[in-house]
Amino acid sequence: MSPRAPLALSLLMACGPGAAPEAPPAPSPAAPEAPAESESVESEGPGPIPASWVAERVAAAEARLGTSPGGRLVLRAVEAHGGLAAWLAKGTLEFTFAYSPLGRPEGRMHTRQQVDLWRAHARHEEIGGDAVFGWDGERAWMHPGPDAFPQSARFWSLTPYYFVGMPFVVADPGAKHEQLPDAPLNGRPHDVVKVTYDAGTGDSPDDYYVLYLDKATHRLAALRYVVAYPGFFPEGGHTPEKLMRYTEPMTVDGLVFAQRLDTYAWDPEAGEPGAKVTEIIVGQPTLGASLPADHFAPIEGAHVSTEIAATPR
Repeated sequence: MSPRAPLALSLLMACGPGAAPEAPPAPSPAAPEAPAESESVESEGPGPIPASWVAERVAAAEARLGTSPGGRLVLRAVEAHGGLAAWLAKGTLEFTFAYSPLGRPEGRMHTRQQVDLWRAHARHEEIGGDAVFGWDGERAWMHPGPDAFPQSARFWSLTPYYFVGMPFVVADPGAKHEQLPDAPLNGRPHDVVKVTYDAGTGDSPDDYYVLYLDKATHRLAALRYVVAYPGFFPEGGHTPEKLMRYTEPMTVDGLVFAQRLDTYAWDPEAGEPGAKVTEIIVGQPTLGASLPADHFAPIEGAHVSTEIAATPR
């Protein structure tokens, strides 16, 4: 099983010294298997997906999400961001992800990431550094060694992708959707959907997201989340809620992404965000590149692991 973002995963974290990450990601659902009608795509490697495969996945998602009010709101949001068929047809996504915890410059992480959207495999190349790491569905790997990057390969491989891929990724199998009462954001009411996960979905099925969907555009405006990744919480529990705002939208091949994903502390009593804790910039997204079949496999000399990281670095 893929680590749902090996959490996507788990959620973006902005850690204080010696603390668990503050803005980690939540687990992503296990990667759905491709239909068995053709083996050629598997052998040729990640890339654009046959229309018949896409139609099958879209029909399954619509049937699954259409059974609940929360699921229908998610489907409407996905459509407002360009549609599930357009997302799935691309097959691959590449982008840069600059993660900057405020007040802790040593925790900054900046990579170019490539993702197989159908199998939840990922590869990162550090910008301004030497680290190359990834997840191939079974193995997390890091080159030139396990300490080459501030986070573990298994935790971080799919974490940025899971946030960048909202709301498309919460239409995946394993996600459950509950409509909550409308809630204010930026002085206006928003539709609100809580996303939880079936047991056994990815590495951290107890993570959750609360999506704020703009009533006028139906697009994702923000989300609240916690991280319950067992590598950080082996006895159970999770991080305090954070709120991530999705701003500065850009359209790429008909799909809408946010260029900024800034994270704030969340005040549950006041029901509003507090201080900003991280600034995140998403850049240069491209979709539909054809990649070699072994693109996400460990490179020569990489440190390889199949274990969930016990602690964040």
